[in-house]
Amino acid sequence: MKIAWSVKVPQGAKLKVKDGEKVEIGDIIYEFHENVIERLPLMDWQKLNSNEKKTVLQGIVKRNLVKDEILKKGSFFSNITLKSPGAGKCLGVDEFGNIELESEKDEKYFSPISAKKVRVEDDKIIFELKGVEFECDGVNQFKTWGDFSGLVVDDLEQISSLQNGQVVLIKENIDVAIKAEAVGASGLILVNLIKAKDFDDCDIPIVTMKEDEVNKLIKFVGEKTVKIWLNASSSKVLVVLE
Repeated sequence: MKIAWSVKVPQGAKLKVKDGEKVEIGDIIYEFHENVIERLPLMDWQKLNSNEKKTVLQGIVKRNLVKDEILKKGSFFSNITLKSPGAGKCLGVDEFGNIELESEKDEKYFSPISAKKVRVEDDKIIFELKGVEFECDGVNQFKTWGDFSGLVVDDLEQISSLQNGQVVLIKENIDVAIKAEAVGASGLILVNLIKAKDFDDCDIPIVTMKEDEVNKLIKFVGEKTVKIWLNASSSKVLVVLE
């Protein structure tokens, strides 16, 4: 079946792909640059008198500061030392004693999947894929791309062999499922396990799947390693066909 998977493009981002182009895994889809302003507590600022504050501001405003840079040294008359809590261009200190730092943020989005063709629209890029969807129930609201080879993890000894980015099958052992996240699994497919409360602290997508559906999934994948879209928020497991 044909599948359309989309990536939302932030306003102001620079597209690195064109409409109708082929995209490979790891290709840069867009680049994004923005200025970010942080307000961080400046320890002991409120202990300074007005003249001391004025002197400090004259020395730091419009300057690029580095984290832990000394802004004021302690002296015989005042033992207060000020250090910058962050890095960036100093815009000033507000009435609450927060220093305002402006820094540049660069972001690149790399394609997690290959596609023979993409469509570029106003605010998104649509990947045209072929895939097969399998039935499941979402346990949480997370989603991700991952590598899937039909690996079934039954005991803790198998955990050490997991590689980052793998989506794995867990049949019975709750402890194994929880440990799998810690060693780099990108998503979990639980076979007939439906105790969602056991996974409240997990930050990777988790779905449950009936055993007959799991068997169909394993048979379909065979001995290959495929890209899989695990979307717990909409209860979807999608295997992409090359």
